Amino acid sequence: HVKRHSFPTRRSSDLTTARLLALMLLGSALGCAREDIAPAPAQAIADPGVGAIRVQAGRARLGRVDRELTTTGMSAAWREANIRAGVGGRVLELDVDNGDVVALGDPLLRVDASRQRLAVSGANARVDALEQDLAFAESEYARNRALFDKGSLAKAQLDTAQLAVDRASAAIEGARIELGSARRSTRDTKIEAPIAGIVTRRSVDLGDTIGAGAPLLDLVDLTKIRVHVGLAGAEIGRLDEAAPASLRVEDLGGEMFSASFAAASPSADPMTGLFDVEYHLDNPEGRIRAGMVVTATLPLRSAAERVVVPRSALTRRGGELVVFELVVEPDLPKAREGREIRVARVRAIRTGSYGVDE
Repeated sequence: HVKRHSFPTRRSSDLTTARLLALMLLGSALGCAREDIAPAPAQAIADPGVGAIRVQAGRARLGRVDRELTTTGMSAAWREANIRAGVGGRVLELDVDNGDVVALGDPLLRVDASRQRLAVSGANARVDALEQDLAFAESEYARNRALFDKGSLAKAQLDTAQLAVDRASAAIEGARIELGSARRSTRDTKIEAPIAGIVTRRSVDLGDTIGAGAPLLDLVDLTKIRVHVGLAGAEIGRLDEAAPASLRVEDLGGEMFSASFAAASPSADPMTGLFDVEYHLDNPEGRIRAGMVVTATLPLRSAAERVVVPRSALTRRGGELVVFELVVEPDLPKAREGREIRVARVRAIRTGSYGVDE
């Protein structure tokens, strides 16, 4: 039960120049909208009497309250490449430095390939020798087969000749694999850009001796930017994925950009309980860099039509949100004299969305 307080007010004819404070809605959530400024009264209002409180009144109505969700996120590069050495050796050529812009396939550095070339030569020689062994084994099998067909050779001797052919074939296949690996190692001594981008970190110098797997260069592609924000599950469900988001990049003096929805993580971060949501935006001039702080204003789906009142009409009594509801009291003494008497009664309410109505 809500404690009720009554306040005598003026007749409706005296309230034509005032806006209402609030009207209560029953059975649905209450929306709150921005309050307009009431016009000045055309004439002085008479004193309503001792104990009366003069109020500004407004009319509750149906409407929609549009909402936007504002959160903080972080920018990330469109693509990144962490380049490591495929083979070991001494760095003979270094064609780029930090901050250089490279295109796909541009040369970055070259490692001494002398050991790899020797490995290729050795593998080639082994393949040649094994090919000769295979040719001899095949000729021996053909000769033994002819003797076996004439009945001049035992089956066991023919099987031995076949086994020699199989072993020579397997050996040459292994040698050819080794040759391919040696040739691949030779190609790995020349490092080319796997993506177009900017060199962000050079970890080697000309003349350094490196091992296989050593970090060499980092490249980033900033032609587009990914923005990651963390949202609660209920917030993701209300996102308008078709509408663009507004992004304010704090590190660029608050400059505004528009971004499109890309994806939402299917699982929450176990540490924060938030879902990662990703937005994309074009960055042709490369002004936005990875790791910049972004304030994102994300659009929400249109709200259902509800009863809305000015936010200033809400007040708190005993820990509850309430509004004052104007009602006609026909049983008051002055009402029985033919006058329309209205009183303001306290009504507890449940709020829904806050914002600016359409």
